[in-house]
Amino acid sequence: MFKSLPLEEFYRLINHGPCVIISSGDDKKSNIAPIAWKMPLDDDPPLVAIALAEDHYTTELIDATKTFVINVPDVKLLASLLGAGKVSGRETDKIKKFGAQMAKGEKIKTPHLADAIGWIECNVADKKTYDGVVLFVGKVLFAAADDATFDGCLDPSKRPTAHHLGGGWFSVADKRIKL
Repeated sequence: MFKSLPLEEFYRLINHGPCVIISSGDDKKSNIAPIAWKMPLDDDPPLVAIALAEDHYTTELIDATKTFVINVPDVKLLASLLGAGKVSGRETDKIKKFGAQMAKGEKIKTPHLADAIGWIECNVADKKTYDGVVLFVGKVLFAAADDATFDGCLDPSKRPTAHHLGGGWFSVADKRIKL
């Protein structure tokens, strides 16, 4: 037996990859924002896409610098992740408020979360707007991961990741399997 889903909930079937925190801005003004909507597009050339609301501060900063960083946090950062999603970076310095430790980018001026499992630095390669949502395509310039957690593939048993299921629900990935 199956039940019909409201169309606005379709994504809850497929969008439970790890929650990420986008850092935007530069060494003078920066921001962090959790997002659930991101995906790899290609590995040659390495491309990734993120979707943000058109009127969000993060979108404004990405438009200004043409760069962003995708940070992959572990569950220890979940409270900060949720808190940072409830306030605007225009009115609140979320980095200070949530005690985020930032580090300089390797290839871009946008900082990354020092406590993340890993991060992906991107230049904006393309931008499309759809009814108030901006889709940024980023060309990956640099990526790094905690060597105790990444051995060619993320091992969440070392540092579990949070996955947004929608409607305030999350799951935790804390093991991997190989078939």
